[in-house]
This record gives sequence, C-alpha cells and structure tokens, in this order.
Amino acid sequence: MEHAIAVITDLKNLSERLAGASLGAARLVPSGGRLRLELELLHQPPVGRRTGPAARSRLTLERITDASVQHVATVPTDQPLLACEAVPGGYHVVVATSDGLRLELAAEQLSGRLVELA
Repeated sequence: MEHAIAVITDLKNLSERLAGASLGAARLVPSGGRLRLELELLHQPPVGRRTGPAARSRLTLERITDASVQHVATVPTDQPLLACEAVPGGYHVVVATSDGLRLELAAEQLSGRLVELA
C-alpha cells in the first residue's frame, strides 16, 4: 500500500501512525538539484494484523533544500520519530530516534510517499 505526502496534515497523520516505529536505515541522495530522503522504518503491523513480525515501510521525502544531522545526549520521552511544522518559506521536518540521532530537514514544499514493504 502507498500513501502520498503532499500537505502537512499527511505528515502529521503519518507521525501518529508510526508512533513507536524505529529507524532501520536512512539515506540522503541528490535529486534534481535538491535532496531526497529515503528512510526504512520498522513498526508494529497494522490493526487487525497484530501477529507476526514487525512491518517494514519505506518513507521517501522529496524536494529537500537543507539537511543537518546531530546526536543529542538527552532525548525527550515523548519525542515522535517524525515531526513537521510550517515555517516561513516552507516546512521544517525532524526525524528523531530514541538513541539520540536527530535529522533536521528544510523543504519549500512537502512531497513524498510511504510504501509498506512487508
């Protein structure tokens, strides 16, 4: 199944859906003069399929204009894996893991998709 990401509500809904997910791999690649973020995520199977292995998804965000990576020593317990807010001139997206990896992205426009792999 594929879910398009085009507006901030799409990312906020996705963030809620991925509560408790973990990051498997992350990659930033050049794409048409911008950057593309590719994340492999591991999370609980959707409701109704609670048995079996963790589900895998690939999240792709396009048209990224800036990215920074840092490690933070203290991670808030309520920090979601994925967060987004509108800022002047575009959007600020944060991918934060429970072990302190923090990836901050800037984009003029939201564009991407989530594809469920297994």
